[in-house]
This record gives sequence, C-alpha cells and structure tokens, in this order.
Amino acid sequence: VSTVKKYKHQWNLIDAVGLLINDGIPIELHLVGGGDSQALNLMLDAIRRNKSDTNFVFYHGSLSHEQTLEWYHKADIFVFPSTCETFGISLLEAMTDGLPIASSERGPMPEVLKDAGLYFNPESVTSIKNCLRYMIENPDLMQSLGSKAKKYSEDYSWKKCADETFAFLSSVYEKNKT
Repeated sequence: VSTVKKYKHQWNLIDAVGLLINDGIPIELHLVGGGDSQALNLMLDAIRRNKSDTNFVFYHGSLSHEQTLEWYHKADIFVFPSTCETFGISLLEAMTDGLPIASSERGPMPEVLKDAGLYFNPESVTSIKNCLRYMIENPDLMQSLGSKAKKYSEDYSWKKCADETFAFLSSVYEKNKT
C-alpha cells in the first residue's frame, strides 16, 4: 500500500518476488495505490518482465480507505521498499493491523518500526528477496514481529500528535513573544 513513485521502488519488490517464485516459493504480491506516469511505467515494465505461468503480481490502483484497509486484513506480510518518507502512514497502518513487516532500512522506517520488522536495502533486489525469504521461512518470527509492531503502533494517535504539536508551537510562541 503506497503511491507509486520513483523513490518507492515497487519494481525492485516485483523483481524480488519474481526471484522467489522462480525458487519455488508460492507467493502473491498485491500492490495498492495510484502514482505518477513515469513510476507507473517502471512498475508495469517490472510486471511484464516477471511474467510467468502463474500471475503473482496484482496491481489494484487507487482504492478507497475502506478497501485499502481490507487489503491489510487479507495480507500475510507487509513490504515497504521506500527510500524516502516523512513518516510512513501506510507503515503505521500495517503495524496497527499486526502484520509482520519487511521494510526499507532507510529513515524514518527504523525509527517508527524499531525492532518489530526486518530490514533490507530497497535498491537491492537481492536484499529484498533474502529478507522476504527469511521472513517466510520463519513463521514464529513473523508472528512475533506482527505482535510487536501492533504494540508499538499504540504509541501513535492523532490526539497525541496534535497535543505535542500545539505544545511545541506554544513553547516557541512563549520564547519569542515580545
């Protein structure tokens, strides 16, 4: 679940999953989110490049929030290959759903996910593939990571965010009033 942008690297994820399919691991990849035409073309090229006897990549485009939440509930693993985020709302949504998460090692994902996920280099297809393989082959780890991610997600709320933002703005105002 993420917009398709150049820094999101969905095509590397598609190539990594294609390698797992070639290794005999039965896996499907469902991609949700719209994007810009240049990045969508890169993603569609990766889908074509990885065509096999079985379809394993399914692109659903932009969906309503309710439909997107349904995909979180259906998923077994959430993968987040972005190299640049300000926070990563979809990462937090996956954490809230208790999904085991394989994520980019780039900030701020490790700051948000902490030790509740496995990390990979999002610009390396091999790194993504190896991370996913390890996760898939260790179901007890997946269970543990999902539980821990759900617990960490409870530290976030819109009320807490608003309260902390207003407290910060108030302290800046107090320091600078004349």
